[in-house]
Amino acid sequence: MELQTYEPKALLQAIAAKDVKAIRHDFEEYNLVDIAETLNEAILEEETTLITDLIFVFKTVPPSYTAEVFSYLDDDLKEKLIALLTSEQISSILENLYSDDIVDFLEEMPSNLMKKILQAATKETRSEINHLLDYKANSAGSIMTTEFVELKARDTVKGAMEKIRKQGKEAETISYLFVVDAQRILVGTLRLRDLIFAQEDASVGDIMETDFVSIYTHDDQEEVAKKFKRYDLNALPVTTQDDRLVGIITADDIIDVIDQEATEDIQIMAAVAPLGDEYMKTSVLSLAKKRVIWLFVLMFSATFTGLIIGSYEGLMQHLPVLAMFIPMLMDTGGNAGGQTSTLVIRGLALGEIEIHDYWQVLRKEIGVALIAGGALGVFDFLWILVQNELGLISIGSSANPPYLIAGMVAITLFVTVFLAKTVGSTLPIVAKRLQLDPALMAGPLMTTIVDALSLMLYFFIATQIFHLV
Repeated sequence: MELQTYEPKALLQAIAAKDVKAIRHDFEEYNLVDIAETLNEAILEEETTLITDLIFVFKTVPPSYTAEVFSYLDDDLKEKLIALLTSEQISSILENLYSDDIVDFLEEMPSNLMKKILQAATKETRSEINHLLDYKANSAGSIMTTEFVELKARDTVKGAMEKIRKQGKEAETISYLFVVDAQRILVGTLRLRDLIFAQEDASVGDIMETDFVSIYTHDDQEEVAKKFKRYDLNALPVTTQDDRLVGIITADDIIDVIDQEATEDIQIMAAVAPLGDEYMKTSVLSLAKKRVIWLFVLMFSATFTGLIIGSYEGLMQHLPVLAMFIPMLMDTGGNAGGQTSTLVIRGLALGEIEIHDYWQVLRKEIGVALIAGGALGVFDFLWILVQNELGLISIGSSANPPYLIAGMVAITLFVTVFLAKTVGSTLPIVAKRLQLDPALMAGPLMTTIVDALSLMLYFFIATQIFHLV
């Protein structure tokens, strides 16, 4: 039998021709993520026609398929569909979506469409949605799902399997099961494989794990991601402060969180306010707004560099050659500080570095600074002399021989690297201690700080060596 492969063009042609049999075949046989991606890309080319055709698709394809495709569509396409779908069609979609997926797209909907969705939902679904929407954004409660299999410690293995058969279809995962007492306090967890291989008359309480990991509803989603990584979890129970089980978070949800958090950190480190959407879907005006504020801040802070140079104008007139090495010192200092701050920020984000590790981190970076700074200083000293001998640059005089100038620059470079590594390891941890985002202390901001410090250091050393004011 010849294997068939998914053909995006064939699906779009079937939708345009309203070929119900072909459409249903593709939805039933192929990956729904791929189908959603095809629709997301096609909407950019032929919006009006495709939206109309999609309404036909949602009428003819079973909701169990269209609901999942809907969850993978872009937010703007979801919004257009919701505006055109009937209450019955919206209700069918909601009934086939997990509660966390519903909340995800509801948070991006305008108020008039959110009202339409909630009105179309059943009373039970509406209650679950409102419950999840009450949680603070980016908290564990806001990303959890309320569809899971719940067992009692007194249940027998046979009885537990019956519950799974009844509840499992609605649950987001049955790989991990959760055991509660009469007050719904979480008392244990259980893997399905352990249940399958246990004796039918054994009780759940005898085979469940009582040493489990959980998270509170108000905990930040970054803390959730750290627990998933540390304990290698597939699902994490979410409880209230009094340990009552209210939901679970699954691995697929936390992958989205990790991607979102990493993207935000990278954008902040580049001195860009988090975009909140994909680059290609962000307008030019929005991109400018996200960047211009930081550019103003960096421009203003960079004026201090100019003030420092201006305050040493007399020194520069006595020894103009000093200006030649300013770019190299500033670039090296900024790069050295950026290396350290990036590693420390990433370590903080992954939980590899904690605030109390500061002195250990500082000792490590001082060691790196001594080695790297020493190597750079020696090389720079020799390289300046070589360039002078080859005539590439012209430095030195009878009063100030080349080796003295080269030595001054090399000493400054060594101390600059040492200072940059110290600042780069300190500022992110200080930011964390002040409950700020450590990513703020990276990239352009770090470079600006180190530039100013390296210039002050450079001119101070020059005045001490050459006795100039």
